[in-house]
Amino acid sequence: MTVPFHIDRILGDRPFAEVGEPTLAVDDERRRLLAVAGTRTAVAGMHEFGSTAPIGVYGTDDLACRALLRARYPVHAMAFHPALPLLVAGTGSYDGGYFFEGELLLLDLETGMPTSLIEHELGRQVLGLEWLNEQELRVLMAPPDDWQDKDAWVEGHVAVLRRPDWRAVPPRSVTAYDLAGPRVTAPRPDGREDARQRVSSLSTDWGPRCNVRAVEELSDGRILATLDGIQLESWLPSGQRQWAVADDEGGRDLVIAADERSAWVGLVRPGWEKRPQAVVRLSIEDGAQLDHLTPSAPVSLVRCTDGLPALAPAGSTGERSRLRIRRGSRIYFRETVREEGEWNPERKETWLAAETWRRCRLPNARVSRRRRKSDGCSPTPGHQVRHTSRALA
Repeated sequence: MTVPFHIDRILGDRPFAEVGEPTLAVDDERRRLLAVAGTRTAVAGMHEFGSTAPIGVYGTDDLACRALLRARYPVHAMAFHPALPLLVAGTGSYDGGYFFEGELLLLDLETGMPTSLIEHELGRQVLGLEWLNEQELRVLMAPPDDWQDKDAWVEGHVAVLRRPDWRAVPPRSVTAYDLAGPRVTAPRPDGREDARQRVSSLSTDWGPRCNVRAVEELSDGRILATLDGIQLESWLPSGQRQWAVADDEGGRDLVIAADERSAWVGLVRPGWEKRPQAVVRLSIEDGAQLDHLTPSAPVSLVRCTDGLPALAPAGSTGERSRLRIRRGSRIYFRETVREEGEWNPERKETWLAAETWRRCRLPNARVSRRRRKSDGCSPTPGHQVRHTSRALA
């Protein structure tokens, strides 16, 4: 059985919305096209699900998006083919310890299909691209690795790829032999400011919107959302934004009070900044802050089955142990203990899971049903949770 997909409205629609914060922009004046690469960001705001760097191709007359590609690595170079409807993009990054990985991508502007060309699984970090003619492409790459090579960060290799028909190039057909070339100076220019200026010159309405993390609809048709740089924003049924509360990092978890007069929002606070995590309560009418909590340890904000919000310990493994649960019938806490004889045989984590109620009990589990505000202490990761939840409203 198929379910028809219906789009009711598009919120935040604006030019270049697909790419977020631009890092590189390249023009094709003959076809009146502009390719814009965006900042590489984590999928759904969580690095465990991987990261992508968007590339959008837009018509400079109407700013409509003609094609969209999401690359695995940051984008360093792009070039339109001089005759064919193709865009070639070079991506890559350092793996943190040895290799300069990346891809050479070919995007067909008519079909929207991308092709990854480099044969080797790790690929190469591509730094520069230039079409010499309709059959030859000059490629500038970082060295394969920086092993005993202090100049690997400022130098690279250049090669010229020759193909009679670039629309017929098979995937992963560019070999290491094809990419062999002399060592040259390889600057790493920063194209972000130029990209912002180019995009801004085409649209005064442009503005980056990245990583929408939570969305809820109210009974009156308004939409609430959390995202990068915004604690919470409200959209009217007409599609206009009613209000927004700015924030350096933005909101993550969202729980709306039963009377729909306020909402609790868990704010993003990266661990390396050593700022305490914050949970705020905002008025749904105008976004004014009504309450503020500073938990003693990282927490996830979740909704109980009775509609009340609760704070749950996020665990000691950062984003990987944060909960992304919108609704659940019961809340369970379960303690994990290492086997005797293992290294560091002590209590490891306290996990939470949302399960449909059945006539059974999870082993070593506690069932939580907190319908009133708890006066207990804040839960601490790695320790037994005595007050398994704290209702926020």
